[in-house]
Amino acid sequence: YKKEYLMFNDDIQGTAATVLAGLYGAMKVQGLAPEDIKNQKILIAGAGSAGSGVVLTIRNAINKRYGLSLEEASRRFYIVDANGLISKSRSNLVEMEDQFHDLSSFAVDDSEMEGMSLLDTIKTVKPNILIGLSACGGLFNKEVLEAMNESDTPPIIFPLSNPTSRSECTAAQAQAATGGRAIFASGSPFPDVEIEGKSIASSQCNNRYIFPGLALGAALGQTGVVTNAMINRAAEALVELIDDEDIARRATFPENAEIREIACHLAAKVFEQALQEGLKGPNPLMVEAYQHGGLAELKTYIYSKMWYPNYRPLVFQGRGGE
Repeated sequence: YKKEYLMFNDDIQGTAATVLAGLYGAMKVQGLAPEDIKNQKILIAGAGSAGSGVVLTIRNAINKRYGLSLEEASRRFYIVDANGLISKSRSNLVEMEDQFHDLSSFAVDDSEMEGMSLLDTIKTVKPNILIGLSACGGLFNKEVLEAMNESDTPPIIFPLSNPTSRSECTAAQAQAATGGRAIFASGSPFPDVEIEGKSIASSQCNNRYIFPGLALGAALGQTGVVTNAMINRAAEALVELIDDEDIARRATFPENAEIREIACHLAAKVFEQALQEGLKGPNPLMVEAYQHGGLAELKTYIYSKMWYPNYRPLVFQGRGGE
């Protein structure tokens, strides 16, 4: 219904955009740009609907935003489920697409790799990024994490399953197994980890970073539709707010920015993307602000339309004005 109503699915698109933003943040921690995500090997543990939304959103960014063909972008992924690595020889591959759209395009060609364990897949393909969407607590055990640590670059470990009991690993386990090298973000909250007197961030991949700004930009901007490019722009915009202190702690999300600042920044960038796409009927006052004073004046307008819970004080005077 996205072309009939101004809407997006936060469980699928919002979560996926937040994960994408976290990966962009991990790129920034490594001194890389968002487009460098196209050069990463990404291993996904979990082939359900949650994994589908995340993988398709990341692939869309690699394909539409950063220039790889759809086939090339699909080859950046390896997907493992309870039965191991998924290849094109998986007997029920077509049926699995009921839960994971276009799964066959991500399945590896080599039939000999079918069913390969998570650990053996890591040792064979040597991924830079490991994302958990399996709802299988403890799946990223010490051997798995140590294998990820064989990477030349700091391993990016995202155990995203909720609740805590289903998280694929904890922040402490990830840092202990990698000697404090891991760039970590999770679905469940974990305390920061201290190694040799230095605090390493345990970022939480929480939708609150994305959906307020994305929704505000689309609704206030009267964009008529929420496009994939607008969702990707929201993810890119979030990373722009990561500061030097965040990077020093290896935080993949902006921990020092207020939520209103984040929402306003994302809303402005989402509206700017809508204008670049030539969407019909945008808010004329926002268009005027943007054309007159750029992003700065556009943000001033957005702030002016935010609701603040400020109430005028009430004084009871009693009967007869006493």
